[in-house]
Amino acid sequence: MSELNNSFRGAVDLSALANKVVKDKIGSNSQTPKVTVPAFSLDLSQPVVRSVIEISNVVPVIVSFWDKADAASVSLTQKLEKLSEHSQGKWFLAKLDIMAQPDLAQAFAVTAPATVAMILAGEPRPLFQGDQSVDDLITFLEKLIELAKSQGLEGELVIGEVSTQPEPELSPSEQLALDAMERGEFDAAVEIYQKELRDKPNDETLLERLAQVKLVARTYAGEIETELAVEPKTVAEAMRKADYLLAIGDAETAFGLLLEFFDLAEDKTVFTNHLLELFNAVGKNNPAVIKARRDLAAKMF
Repeated sequence: MSELNNSFRGAVDLSALANKVVKDKIGSNSQTPKVTVPAFSLDLSQPVVRSVIEISNVVPVIVSFWDKADAASVSLTQKLEKLSEHSQGKWFLAKLDIMAQPDLAQAFAVTAPATVAMILAGEPRPLFQGDQSVDDLITFLEKLIELAKSQGLEGELVIGEVSTQPEPELSPSEQLALDAMERGEFDAAVEIYQKELRDKPNDETLLERLAQVKLVARTYAGEIETELAVEPKTVAEAMRKADYLLAIGDAETAFGLLLEFFDLAEDKTVFTNHLLELFNAVGKNNPAVIKARRDLAAKMF
């Protein structure tokens, strides 16, 4: 598998990002986010794609592409399924029958069975092709869990009864904003929230929504690995890298980086307002925000 089809990012990943904003997924205050699932694996199909992407914001998701006519893919998927049963909720398995779900396989740019990909924080990535030994799979999965932790995914899945109660109905304006984000029209979503804030200027929920949408808009099209590898030398580069650190959930490092560059900022007001907006995106009760606010105050006064 060489390169993931951009249609996956457009049709699936974007929906997850928009859904994440609406559900306050960015900057969860929980130190160990937990999500209840009926099992540690499922058959991937279009109706459950969003749920699977949401799970990838908590733990890494392994996608195993299989075909009943291909013995290697059946063997590989069965091994992964058994391992998922003993995963203690540290990762999740999505099994994709490439014959039954050709559109989804195409979205991953997968044409052959016995192929494995992963979804990490809503981002699909290719992994390997061909059957593997159980020992090699265990070693790989251990490294995957460590990679996920390094990117801020330290959640846990627990098996239990999943609520089938409908989600709270969105307000008309929030529905319009969500629809705009799913179309990739982030500027339109920003305008919707800004208009709402003119009517409710001190609404903390709207301030959070607006900051989150603006953050997603700034980071959605970028290559996360490339952006995170940058060693900032200017205030602008530090601000950009901080956005991507927040996008993977590493608020503490993001705020620490920005505070390091505070003294270099020519316009302290603009820089401070940007930092305060990022505090809104993460949430005022987040420990990283509380510490960064204290450190910012020390620098200002």
